[in-house]
Amino acid sequence: MNILIFDLYADFGHFRKIYSTSSPLTYAIIPPTAFYGMIGAIVGLEKEENAYLKYVNHHTVKFAVQLLHPVKKMRMGLNHINTKGNVWIPKQRREGARTQIRTEFLRFPKYRCYVHIKDDILFDKLIDYVTCGKNVYTVSMGLSECLANIEFVSIGEFYQKKDGQVVEVVTAVPERKLKKLEIELGKEYLKERMPICIDHERIVNLYDEVIFEATGRPLTVSVDSYWTNNQGTQIVFLH
Repeated sequence: MNILIFDLYADFGHFRKIYSTSSPLTYAIIPPTAFYGMIGAIVGLEKEENAYLKYVNHHTVKFAVQLLHPVKKMRMGLNHINTKGNVWIPKQRREGARTQIRTEFLRFPKYRCYVHIKDDILFDKLIDYVTCGKNVYTVSMGLSECLANIEFVSIGEFYQKKDGQVVEVVTAVPERKLKKLEIELGKEYLKERMPICIDHERIVNLYDEVIFEATGRPLTVSVDSYWTNNQGTQIVFLH
C-alpha cells in the first residue's frame, strides 16, 4: 500500500480535549478527527454542512502520526468577544462583551503524518498538493490562529504484518490494538483518550486510549498488526 509521508509543524497548536469546556485543554498529538479537516483544507473539500467528512473519514483514510518534537504545553488567556446578534457592543456600554478564557496550547508542535486514501483520485490530488507545497484553504494546527506548515517527506510502499513479534513502532499506538508494551528506562509514556471515528454529522462513534512517548521516541510493542517498509520503519494506524 502506498503511503504519503509529510510533516506538519507550527509555533502553536490546540486540539481541544472532549471533556474540557471553560478552560480548554489540548491533546498532545493530532486526533484523526482533526486530521480529516486538515486533508479537506489541503485539497479544497467544502466545510459547509461537513461535506468533507463524506470523502475523508475512518472508512476512506488510513492515518498514523509520529511525534517529532517533545510535548511542550503552555497556557495563555484569550479574549473572546460577544458577537451575539452580529453586533459587537464595547464593554464600556455593556458588561460581558468580552470574556477572557484561559487556554492550553502546544508549543512548537511537529508531527510526521502517514496517510493513505482509498479513493485514488483524491489521494493523487493530495500527493500533488503536498509535494508542490500547495493547499486550497489555510491549514491550521487545530485553531484558525495556529497556522501550520506542511513539508513533504516521501511516498513509499508499506506492507502489513501480523506476526505478533515485539517491534519498535515510531507512531502512536491505540490501546485496542496493543497486546504488549515494554516499559523502558528513560522513556516517558503518555496516554490520552481521544476521538477516533466520526460521521458526517460530526457524531463520534469511537473513542480510544492512544499511547505514545512524550519526546517522540519509538514504542517497543506487540500489536495485532503493523505496517513496515524496506527501510524498517514500523507504524500503526489509529483506526
